Amino acid sequence: MLVTMNYFDEAATTWDDQPHRVRLMKTIGESIVREAAPTKDMAVLDYGCGTGLVGLYLLSYVRTITGADSSLGMLEILRSKIDAGGLKAMKVIQLDLEKDDVPADRYDMIVTGMAMHHIANTDRVLNAFHEMLVPGGMVCIADLDTEPGTFHTGQSAASVHHRGFDRQELKQRLKRAGFANASDSTVVKFRKPVDSGGDEEFSIFLITARRS
Repeated sequence: MLVTMNYFDEAATTWDDQPHRVRLMKTIGESIVREAAPTKDMAVLDYGCGTGLVGLYLLSYVRTITGADSSLGMLEILRSKIDAGGLKAMKVIQLDLEKDDVPADRYDMIVTGMAMHHIANTDRVLNAFHEMLVPGGMVCIADLDTEPGTFHTGQSAASVHHRGFDRQELKQRLKRAGFANASDSTVVKFRKPVDSGGDEEFSIFLITARRS
């Protein structure tokens, strides 16, 4: 969702029409609440927010949510949800931390759900997360465990830079970026159809870590 491609802009209007996608993002939100315990005094950045499924779930648990994405199409859908709901505690910004300067705003928590495997330069983005968090702030990364490259099908596959992640390697990347106390849990395991026929099992992890 962080790669500015026509596919994501065009897909935005029907993005939430897939029930399994909506359920997955709700499950990720539930896992963040359970493992990271967000509180009502927190300002949170949802990076790679897409149509805001994770951020909107977390909104009632925190003070503010900022949804950030590089896809204007996705952000337009999220803006319409915010306007329709009169959600004064949520706003959106267009942001691509692989290219853009780090914004001046600082956050108590940064969350990202199923976006990191679309990011080529993960180290640059993790370093930006560290800079954007207040001391002691928490990052929550939900993404795919290492997979054989079959999770994405059709046009969306062109935006993939990583076939999931090895949890221990990602923890080491977080450590090098200045994070500590990284821990991981399994959010969900599920089966889905793949292009070669049949279906395969995939799993989603959540890694949390604090800015040192």
